[in-house]
Amino acid sequence: MVVGESVRYPSECEDCGALAECDGGEGLVDGQVHWDITRRCAVCGMYVIACGRSDVPGDLRERLLAEHGPARLQLWDPSASAVALMKVLRAELGLDLIQAKAMVQRVRAGAQTGTLTEMEFLAHRLRQAGVQATTERP
Repeated sequence: MVVGESVRYPSECEDCGALAECDGGEGLVDGQVHWDITRRCAVCGMYVIACGRSDVPGDLRERLLAEHGPARLQLWDPSASAVALMKVLRAELGLDLIQAKAMVQRVRAGAQTGTLTEMEFLAHRLRQAGVQATTERP
């Protein structure tokens, strides 16, 4: 399953200071979050590609949210096991117990939002743990 979004934006060229064209995106590929950013400068020819897994750069995340809007993690059954929810959230997000409890409350209330890829990643992991979850746009 592949889910993802991308954004195009201008950025200052690190080499010459001219306006460079950037393309960035994140996607869920085979259950893992992947991201990439490409920068091209028509003035000096600078061309850079950066990519990674998880830990999407904050500026890319903010641009994706601004352009596409947030997605919401939605449980099919809001009374799903808190233990299963917390186990997945703690394992995947590195949350402590207090943070995980707070996030479980947000998830149950339909208030946990993020990029489409982030929310689909969590929904995928929750489904693997037996908790039926999906994503939707608020």
